Amino acid sequence: MHDESFSALIVEEETPGQFIRRIGTRHIEDLPDGDVLIRVHYSSVNYKDALSATGHAGVTRRYPHTPGIDAAGVVISSRDSAWHAGDEIIVTGFDLGMNTPGGLGAVIRVPATWIVRKPDTLSLRACMMLGTAGFTAALALDRMQRHGLAASGEVVVTGATGGVGQCAVALLAGQGYRVTAVTGKSGQEEALKRLGAIEVIDRKDFNAMGQRPIAHARWTGGVDTVGGEALDAMLKSAALGGVVAACGLAATADLNTNVYPFILRGVSLIGIDSAETPVQTKARLWSLLAGPWRIERLDAIAREVSLNEVGAVVRSILNGTHRGRTVVRLPDYNVTSPDMR
Repeated sequence: MHDESFSALIVEEETPGQFIRRIGTRHIEDLPDGDVLIRVHYSSVNYKDALSATGHAGVTRRYPHTPGIDAAGVVISSRDSAWHAGDEIIVTGFDLGMNTPGGLGAVIRVPATWIVRKPDTLSLRACMMLGTAGFTAALALDRMQRHGLAASGEVVVTGATGGVGQCAVALLAGQGYRVTAVTGKSGQEEALKRLGAIEVIDRKDFNAMGQRPIAHARWTGGVDTVGGEALDAMLKSAALGGVVAACGLAATADLNTNVYPFILRGVSLIGIDSAETPVQTKARLWSLLAGPWRIERLDAIAREVSLNEVGAVVRSILNGTHRGRTVVRLPDYNVTSPDMR
C-alpha cells in the first residue's frame, strides 16, 4: 500500500456543530478511488470553499475534509489512457472540494472525466487566477450569446467586486460590450473602470429600479451574482429581448419579481451552473479564455497567498470584505508514481 503524505487544509468538526481549520498532513492512500492522481500546484478560494471550510452541510456532508473546488497541476499517474504523467491539467467543479478532497491539498485523485487539459497559452497559475469564477463568467457570456445576446451593447454586472463579478466585467469589456458595474462597496470605482467598466452604480441606486413594476429599458444583457433585489432590478431594467444570466446568491437565494419583463419585453432569464457543465464544454470555454476571450489584466483581479493564509481569506469572504480572486500556491511536493491498481 502506497502511503506518501502531503500538506493540506483540513477542516474538522471538533464538537457537534463546531468546526476548526488547520494545516495538516493527509495520505495518498486515504484519497478516494479515482482514475488520475494529480500534484496540485495552484488552487483558489471561492465562496463555496468558505462555506465548506466552516461546516456548511449544504456543501460538505463529511468531515474531516479538504476544500478546494479548483485545482491546476500535473498528472502523477493515471490508469486512464487519455492522461499521462507530466500532463498539465485543470479541474474545476463537479464534486471536487465538496465531498471529494479538493485543491487545497497538494495531491488529489479524481475521475478522468473531470479533467481538462491546460491550454498552452495559460500558465497553471493563470488558470487559477481565473478558476471557477473566470469559467463561470465565460459560461455566462456563452449562454447569453446562444440565447440571442447582441454582439455589442450595454450590459450590467452586479456584485462587480467579487471574483465572478470582476472576471465578468473584464471579459465583457474585452469583447466590446459597454459595461456598467454595480457594487455596494465604496471606493471601488477606479479599480472597476481599470477593468473596463464605463460606469459604476451604487447597489442601493441600482436596486431601487426594482421597486417599480417595470423600469426604464436599458441593458441588452446582464450577469447577476447577487440574487434578490439586484436580480429583480436587472430583469425590470432589461431592454427588449434582453438576456440575463443568474449565477450567484451573494445576497440571497430568494427572488421576488413579476412577469412584466418576460411578457412585455421578452426578457430571457438563464441559469448558470458551472460545476456540472460537461467536460467537453469546459474544454471549449477554457480554449476561449486562453485565446479570443483572454483577460489580459489578471493581475488586477487576483492575488496569491500561501496555504497558511487561507483561513484569513475564508474570513474575509464570509464577512463581505473580500475583493476579486485569491490564488493559493500549494507547498512543494515531490512524489514518485504510486501503484494505481
